[in-house]
This record gives sequence, structure tokens and C-alpha cells, in this order.
Amino acid sequence: MSAYGRHLLAAPLVPAAACAVGIAIAARAGTLPALASGILCVALATALALASAERRRRLMWAGAACVAGAAAVRALVPLDLMPVDLVHAGPLDAVRDALGEPLRRLVPEPEGGILRGIVLGERASVDADLAAAFARSGTTHLLAISGFNMTLVATAVALLARGRLRPPLTAVVTVSSVAAYSVLVGLGPSVLRAALMAGVASLALAYGRRAATANALALAVAAMLLIDPGAIADVGFELSALATAGLLFLNDPIARRLGALPPFIRDGLATTLAATLPTLPLVAAVFGRVSLISPLANLIAVPLFPPLMVAGAATAAAGAVSLDLARPLALIAYGLAFAFRAVVEHSAATPLASLAVPDGPIAGAAFAVVVALAVRYLPAALVRAGTIARRPLVLAIAALRRARSYAPGVVSPRVRTPTVAIVAGALAAIAVAGCVAVTAEPPPPLRVVALDVGQGDAFLVRVAGATALVDGGPDPNRLLAELGATLPPWTRRIDLVALTHAHIDHAAGLLAVLERYEVGLAIEPVGLNAGPVADAWNDRIARGGIARRALAAGARLRLGDASISVLAPEEDPRVDVPSLVLRLERAGFSALFMGDATDQAQADLLLHPAPLAARVYVPPHHGAATPHASALVAAVRPAAALISVGAGNRYGHPTPETLAALSGIRTYRTDRDGTVEIDQGGTGLAVRTHANGLPPPRGGSVPHAPASR
Repeated sequence: MSAYGRHLLAAPLVPAAACAVGIAIAARAGTLPALASGILCVALATALALASAERRRRLMWAGAACVAGAAAVRALVPLDLMPVDLVHAGPLDAVRDALGEPLRRLVPEPEGGILRGIVLGERASVDADLAAAFARSGTTHLLAISGFNMTLVATAVALLARGRLRPPLTAVVTVSSVAAYSVLVGLGPSVLRAALMAGVASLALAYGRRAATANALALAVAAMLLIDPGAIADVGFELSALATAGLLFLNDPIARRLGALPPFIRDGLATTLAATLPTLPLVAAVFGRVSLISPLANLIAVPLFPPLMVAGAATAAAGAVSLDLARPLALIAYGLAFAFRAVVEHSAATPLASLAVPDGPIAGAAFAVVVALAVRYLPAALVRAGTIARRPLVLAIAALRRARSYAPGVVSPRVRTPTVAIVAGALAAIAVAGCVAVTAEPPPPLRVVALDVGQGDAFLVRVAGATALVDGGPDPNRLLAELGATLPPWTRRIDLVALTHAHIDHAAGLLAVLERYEVGLAIEPVGLNAGPVADAWNDRIARGGIARRALAAGARLRLGDASISVLAPEEDPRVDVPSLVLRLERAGFSALFMGDATDQAQADLLLHPAPLAARVYVPPHHGAATPHASALVAAVRPAAALISVGAGNRYGHPTPETLAALSGIRTYRTDRDGTVEIDQGGTGLAVRTHANGLPPPRGGSVPHAPASR
């Protein structure tokens, strides 16, 4: 028997899968091509079965004929084989919400979004900029509930169990974990395909039999196409099948070719290349972009994935019982997610991290040739390059050993194993982090931060451990990202949340804060303007059981050792939209937040201008035009001004009148300076622009502010 025949008999379901694939492709062209393809496959398989003398061969071709007939009927007769929607089933939704709540409340953004995406499949929880970084670095598969993602999870579990458990038990554990996780995140078609492919990889690692797992892969492909012939055009299905096939057939050969490398590098690189290389032609043909940094990024990011998922799942499970119980786990999950994000963002920022290429089938075929050549020659080239790069080190060690023969007191150098090096590096990193934490300069006693939230207001105040947030901007996701980048990850309480008035450019972000953070007190102006925003504010406060006060001029609050005076609203019926005007004061430092005080409210304040004096001044309504601009500046006499405004906003904020009134005063704008931080220094104000390193908000995704009054 030929080698081809032996391989085919070792995986007898491969012809059946090939028939299912061919018929599904023909079905894309119409009913008649599907019928003709089905008849041809059935006739050919039947003829081969009848002509086969060996029983195993007859069974193989008979099975192919049966699958071909079923696939033809399935393509001709639409059937709903999954009438129950397991993605949005009520009980499962409740479980997912319960597990997601601890991750929302205990882990700041964007790390919280990464964890929810990985643990619960909430892909939308990752903001657009970070999602683009994942795509550019070729690590998107780690974020989505995809076949590649679940295959890597199953691979990690199976590798941990292999050698410790018997193969049947290893297979049961890995497949069961994949099945349970699939049900949890919602058994939609894409997740079902991912679970099947991950199960195949689990069997491969459990039994170590490529032929048996190839048979299982063929069974999975045939089963999915019988359930849904349209899956043949689904990119997720195709990527799942190709990545799984790569892990089955390329992992060991690539690992052997990389045998000269250290084991932990060899195994990680082989797994990454085996799963990535077969998908490159399809990615190039469909998306027109190939990530060049992907192998290196995955080599670093993939080892972080299992502990990240374990920590995230543990946080979710413990938090569903008690948030306090989950807090230590949440910090661990945050640290891993932070490292994971750093790998992705730094990889994406590498020059030529990804390359735009022509798309279409011709480009895909060209990349298939490139991949074949890479599989054949790249591992040997890497080994040769590693040998050349390692030669100076070997020569140096040999020289030191020769020197030892002349100097007996010299300790002989030893080449440490990779494991020891990794442990030493980790301990060094921990030691450095500990030293930084211990010796770091203590935070200033008072800090005011203008958060870069686009066309809206959001000011964070930190006073001796107490935290206040004045307004929240128009975009909840942006505000959460700003808070996550500005506050320490363990700070999940905001003592005071102030809504100056119920307009979306000041209030939308606060609605998310009321859900994600523990809030001590929520304040608003007396006579809060009614509308959908106010209704949502009322609903969030009621659902959270948050303490609430409606304040007017004359009220005073304490924030740590600082005081907050409410200067407006006053009892003036001519003010149609009451807005809080707040003055913060502590030991010679003061800041005035004007909110969106109307022209009439400004005129009322100027009747008694003395309380307006402040070192830091936030002009009303993002620096909109007002006849009182110069008078307000003269009354406040600020040392610095903060204007929270969106880049290129359609209102022309800040207006020339406001900027002219502020001439000669240090003026900082979030559209130009990003997030601006002003600290109370010993001799003056310490100002830091672009304080948290976040990129500017996307203008198109942020709602516009109400028109200027």
C-alpha cells in the first residue's frame, strides 16, 4: 500500500469532509451547482467503495458517500438545526451579567474591558484605539472568542494535564472545560465552531496522535457544514480550521527545526508559527493587511494569556459572591491585563508592525507560496542566526574558563538555564517595582485634573486620599479610560460626584461612574433641569442606593481637609438652566468650577465678586462667548485657567472673547494639552500636560455639546 493510502486510511473521514466542503462551496453559486456537486461526490464515492477490496477502504468511501448525500440535501432543504438562541438566553444572560459585574466594578479601564473580552466574550468592551492596536500587532485572536483563542486555551490546559493525567482523562478535562466555557459566553454559531476546533486540538495534545486528530478535525468540519453550509464563507470558521490544522500538522515539525533554541522559546515560537502561518494567506486575501510583528508579539503575549484568563475568571467568580473577596484577585488580574496591554500597544507601535498588501484571491495564493517557503526554510535560518548570534557569548565563556586555570580563586561562570533566567528576571522586576513603590515621591496634598474627554467637562480632584469628580463628559467609555489611567488601580471609590447640570456633555460619563465605582455622595443643583439625562441620572442613583443632595448657593461640603463652597444656583427665576458653581479651597489653594453658568447666573455672581477669587479658574461653558468674560477674570484673578474642550468642535470653543480675557494668564486646553494636571506645590502651581499618556479622544464617537446659549 502506498504512503498516500496509509495516511488516508489513518484518517478515513477526510474524504467525507472534502465532499462537505466542495458541496458547501458549490452551494454558494446556487442550488443547481450544489445538486450537481452532490451527485458527483456521491457517485464517485460510491464507485470507489464498490471497487475497494479492503473493508476499511469500503467503509471510508461509503461514509464519504453518506456525508455527500446529506450535505447535498442540507444545501437544498433549508433547516433550522439550532432553533434556540443560546447567545441571549435569559438565564445565561443573567449569569454573564453577574460574572461581569465584578470586572466592571473592580478593574479600571481599559484593562477591565480586556478582561471582559477574554473571559466573557464582550468584544465591544474594548475601545476602538486599543482594538486597532490588537489588529496591528496580530493579537486580535486573543481578545475575541474565536477558534484560535479557544484552541490556545485548550492547548494550555492540555499541556498542563499531559503527563500528569491519563490521555482519556486529559481529553475529558480539556473538552469539558471548552464546552463549559462555550456555554457561558453564549453558544452562537461562531462560538460553537470555536469549541469544536478547540476540542480537536485538545484531543491532539491528549493522545499525541496526529492521524487520529486529523480524523477528528475532518469530523468537526463536516459536522459544522452539515449544520450550517453557509459557514464555508465565514472567515471565523476558515481561520479556526486553518489554525487548528496548523497546530496539528506544523507544530512538531517546526519545533524540531528549532531544536537548537532554548525549550521555552522553541515551544512558544513553534506553537505561534504553527497556528499563524496557515492563516496568513486568508488574512491577506480578506483584510489586505499582514502583521509582521505578530510572531514576536504572540510569543510574548500568549504565555500571559492563561494566567490572565485564570485571574479574570477567578475575579468574576469570587466577585459574584463578594466584591471584597475579589479585590485582591482583581489587582492580580489588573496587573496581568496591564502587562498584556503593554505588549500589544508596544508591538503595534513598532515601525512596520503591519504591512498593507493587495487583497483578493491572487494575493492570497501568492502569500500561500510565501508561507510554504517560510515553513520550509525559515526555521533553519532562525537556528543559523541564533548560532551566529550566540558564538561571541560561547567564546567569552571559554575565555573565562581558560582564565580560571591560571586564577584558581576566580569563580567559574555558569550558563544559567532559561528557567533560572526567567525567575531571576521576574524577581528583579518585582524588586525594582518594590523599590519604586517605597521610594516614590508621595502624592501632592491636592491635585486638580482636567480629564481629556472631548467636547465636555470632567474634572478630577484628589485631596489627601479623598476623591471628587465634577462632571463626566459626553462619552462614558472615554471617561472610564481617563479614570483608569489617572487613578491608582486599587482606587474604586469616588467620595463625591458632582453633576453641575443635566446636559449630555457633562453628565453622560457620570452615568457609567455611578455603576462602576463606589460613590459616597452625589450632588446636583436645586431645580435640576428635566429631561432624558436627568431621568437616567435619577435612575442610576436609585438603583445604586447612592446618597444624594440637591444644593444651592451657600451650601458647604468637606472633601478630605479641603472645603467646597456652592456659589450657585441662586434664587433667580430668570436662570432657566440652574448649574452648580463650586469653589474648592485648601491651605492657600483654590479652584473655581463655573460649570455652564448662564449669562444671567454670571451677572448674579458678579454682584458679590469676592467669593469668586481663585488660583485655578475653569471658565463657564468651555470658554463660550459671554459679555461677562473680562469681568469674571478680573473678579477671579487666577494664576492659571483650565478649559475642557473638544478638538475642532463646531461651536468655536473657546471663543476669541474668552481667550482675550485670559490673555496674560497661563491657559491650558484639553484639545491641545490633553489631560492637564495641576498640583498644589510648596511655592506655586505644578502643571503637567498630557498627564496620563492617553491618545486624544476620537471626535466622531463623542456626542456634541448642546448649542451655546
